[in-house]
Amino acid sequence: TARIWDNQGNEIAVLTGHQDSVLSVAFSPDGQRLATASSDHTARIWDNQGNQIAVLTGHQSRVLSVAFSPDGQRLATASWDHTARIWDNQGNQIAVLTGHQNWVLSVAFSPDGQRLATASFDGTARIWDNQGNEIALLRGHQSRVFSVAFSPDGQRLATASLDNTARIWDNQGNEIAVLTGHQDSVLSVAFSPDGQRLATASSDHTARIWDNQGNQIAVLTGHQSRVLSVAFSPDGQRLATASEDKTARIWDNQSNEIAVLTGHQSRVFSVAFSPDGQRLATASEDNTARIWDNQGNEIAVLTGHQSRVLSVAFSRDGQRLATASFDNTARIWDNQGNEIAVLTGHQNWVLSVAFSPDGQRLATGSADGTARIWKVESLGELLRRGCDLLEDYFVRNPGAKEKLTVCQEKGIGNRESGVGSRESVQR
Repeated sequence: TARIWDNQGNEIAVLTGHQDSVLSVAFSPDGQRLATASSDHTARIWDNQGNQIAVLTGHQSRVLSVAFSPDGQRLATASWDHTARIWDNQGNQIAVLTGHQNWVLSVAFSPDGQRLATASFDGTARIWDNQGNEIALLRGHQSRVFSVAFSPDGQRLATASLDNTARIWDNQGNEIAVLTGHQDSVLSVAFSPDGQRLATASSDHTARIWDNQGNQIAVLTGHQSRVLSVAFSPDGQRLATASEDKTARIWDNQSNEIAVLTGHQSRVFSVAFSPDGQRLATASEDNTARIWDNQGNEIAVLTGHQSRVLSVAFSRDGQRLATASFDNTARIWDNQGNEIAVLTGHQNWVLSVAFSPDGQRLATGSADGTARIWKVESLGELLRRGCDLLEDYFVRNPGAKEKLTVCQEKGIGNRESGVGSRESVQR
């Protein structure tokens, strides 16, 4: 299943129909649709209330990833059956992208939606137009290609490979540069927001920064084990890395280490900046997530999960954070680390979590074969609900309200005002 929830943990919908694990979930750019990818060989499209719009059949093996085009009119899927496919947002198949000789691991649209790129275990990446015609075969890697990413302007493409290199290509498939220097697999690659730099994370315990011509700017040393992920801050001035050495690290854009984020007791799987770049969050095998300021000071330890935390995502306004865990739950937190909701219902690991662009909904994908959609309330709505629940208590204990300034500011707990009464609160 996948599930949709609000940020109080109210379940909006259980997306049932998949017959095996849901591996990936993605909202359309306008938040009106949701797509899920599953080991049952299908992808599915749902509206944001959890109603199934279409079953995307045709793949002959598990569907690993799904991505909407920037305008939301098309959807791309990547599969173990050696193909990617393009669909319209009603579930009609537009094209089968054939040519890869092994699993297609990932698919990404260019920012203008006119091209998409695929990365495969066959050691190649490919560029296609949005009708499924192959534009270029990106040949050069000597082993499986893990990931592919377009630059923000869509003019360049970067690939990361098991062959210890990353490569930069133009959007016609011409190789611009081979990024050599890593001594082990390159696990991930990311462009800076302005597209002038890119960063790579490697099993060789380092991350590296390069210009967009492939010249190495810096080697980020210090991690004692594999660097699993790398992320630029929204302004491009900072970089964060997550490692199996139980730490994350923050670096400035000249490669100077700003801080070592210590505290996790096991591998740090992922790291994400808040939209304003003032905070970052880490997810770890130690059953916790943590929130830090961008100088590396720990703000909060998010405790509650009973198993490893796989991923973490901020809402677009940066006020909320969602975590996905092997304990079969997702959780929502405020950006100070206070737990707002436990999202229960999944019967197996929660593998992914994503906020809709407007922050009003949350989607979760699980190994139980479902996705779920949940409604997310604003902070003001949450405060109003909380103060409303205390209304009777305030009547009996008027002095208590004087100490709770937030409820005074909201005008709640005052029956005469008529504001925030049970009838007027949206639930």
